[in-house]
Amino acid sequence: MANVQFTPGMRGSDIVIAQIKKRWKKAVVLFWIMTAIILGMGVAGFLVENYVLVVIAMFFLLPILIPTIIFTVKYTHPMKCRPLKHRPVILKEADWLMENIRFRNDVLIVSDSFFAPPSDLSAIIATQEVLLMYKQTITTNFLTSYFIAVETVRGKTSIPYLRNQEQMVVDTIGAVMQFCPHARLGYNQENINYVEYMRSMWEETQKNQMQR
Repeated sequence: MANVQFTPGMRGSDIVIAQIKKRWKKAVVLFWIMTAIILGMGVAGFLVENYVLVVIAMFFLLPILIPTIIFTVKYTHPMKCRPLKHRPVILKEADWLMENIRFRNDVLIVSDSFFAPPSDLSAIIATQEVLLMYKQTITTNFLTSYFIAVETVRGKTSIPYLRNQEQMVVDTIGAVMQFCPHARLGYNQENINYVEYMRSMWEETQKNQMQR
């Protein structure tokens, strides 16, 4: 997640770009620091004629430099990052969402056509594509995580929330469902079968359209 301070009139596309850049910023800073340290070791070794240190620095430089360059490119060119690389239309959808908000809280921002978590507007979902929504809890040996599971014609998206947001989540799902004409509520075998059927129909339609 990448929390970005929302300002009045801020476009959804600007928020998406800012959130993507913020996600990559820590990695960029960390790897440039590591690169600088290794280069410093190499220079220091050369100055004191400790060529073993120079060789060690050169050995580690390439494996660190490659991800440094990749992360820097992704930070400076957000359109090269997922999901914008595959669906640049997300920027227009995010603009629409922020211009037509019908419901908003810490879990979701909702319009009649799209919704997304405030922490990641690039995870935007079209209300027309939603097939099923339900709450999901995943427990491991160390922690329990809470999600709103959203099954769409494209696949599954899991939107995290905190345990103390339980009532907020109930209200949020109710707000979203009124704009999702094809959606069902609750996890059960009948609804899972419905999702699989509708998804296969959508994929077949997409395939036929591509063949025309």
